[in-house]
Amino acid sequence: MREFMDLDRNLKLRALTVFLTVLVGSSVGPNMTIYYVQHFGSFWTGILLMVVSIAGLIFGLYGGHISDVIGRKRTIEYGQIAMFIGYGLAMANNLPHYVNPYLTFVGFLLAMVGSSLADPAEQAMMIDSSTPKNRRFVFALIYWILNIGVMLGAAIGGWFFRDYLFELLIFMTIVPIINYAIVRFGMSETLDRAAHMEQTTSIVSALKGYWEVLKDHRYLTFALASVLASIVYLQPDYYLAAHLSQSFHSYTLFGADIYGQRMLSIMLILNTIMIVLVMGWVTRRTEKWRLVPAFAIGVLLQGGGFAASFLLQDFWPLIVMTIIFTTGEMIGVPASQTLRADMMDPDRIGAYSGVFSVTKPIGAVFASGFVSLSAIVNNIGIAMLLMVIVFASIILVARAAAMPAPFDNEKTANHES
Repeated sequence: MREFMDLDRNLKLRALTVFLTVLVGSSVGPNMTIYYVQHFGSFWTGILLMVVSIAGLIFGLYGGHISDVIGRKRTIEYGQIAMFIGYGLAMANNLPHYVNPYLTFVGFLLAMVGSSLADPAEQAMMIDSSTPKNRRFVFALIYWILNIGVMLGAAIGGWFFRDYLFELLIFMTIVPIINYAIVRFGMSETLDRAAHMEQTTSIVSALKGYWEVLKDHRYLTFALASVLASIVYLQPDYYLAAHLSQSFHSYTLFGADIYGQRMLSIMLILNTIMIVLVMGWVTRRTEKWRLVPAFAIGVLLQGGGFAASFLLQDFWPLIVMTIIFTTGEMIGVPASQTLRADMMDPDRIGAYSGVFSVTKPIGAVFASGFVSLSAIVNNIGIAMLLMVIVFASIILVARAAAMPAPFDNEKTANHES
């Protein structure tokens, strides 16, 4: 508690906005795929989700740039306004006696644009407001809060989405108003405008800004490692789900039949509960570890746990693997996020955050390919490939950490003091 109270005001309020956003987002967002399939069919749902992903990627990059130009606060505020309008449009088109799925999609697309616009600015403000001494604690705290929000939101959505979508959308429309007020009246601007006077919000200026980031070979090496780490992290959404649905040996637990899909749910619930209950303890035990070894141990445990899961078909061995890969996640994620922050040029944190925002979507493309590839190389081949990716990500992170910074280290120290 003392560590939390010592944090910058922006970070304390950021913890609140994260919880509110994730709580309502997790109650509705994951279930919208079912909604779209019911109204548009599977084929068009896939196309629409691709459109949303592409829009998120583009506006994430643009949001990273303008947060370095107009400021973190204003960028976040614009994002919250877009989310309010988007969710409001979706709410207005899901009344008890009137449903328009086309405008509902437009509303959620606009909300995604707002969320993607604000995310790099929110990440940049977190880095601006933290210090090397407390940064690992900050990222672990936000990750812990995020998981609480996901757990509660998923429970709310599971119980109420089908019959109370309109009421859930009311809450989704209210949350951006609350978050806007928190940012507007509670948070302070962290951007040093004097260092960005030559930049504008134009697309050309954004491209020039990202070209400067792309010339930072150290950060690009780390970003590539992060793509590989994302492939590992995303396995529950892709190959693990496919493996369990096809190969899991049904098990009876307290009279309930546990089949593949239920086993995946149990593993994910256990993963979330462990993070909520144990994350603080793990963070305290590992806070003095050097960042690169912590990342390496974390991704080894996580990747090893997933790889072993691909070879297992029974309930209790899979429970043990869940404990192992969750432990790796709790060790590796804060270390990875802290390394990322330390490698950013303080004058271009928004642009650096924008570049990082594309690593997960790229990782998802490769992670999804594991399902098709398994028809050729089987479970053992997929497990071996995953471990190759694990070791490659560790090597790249170690190489990036050993590279000299392309910007003034003295400037970094002054920025973080």
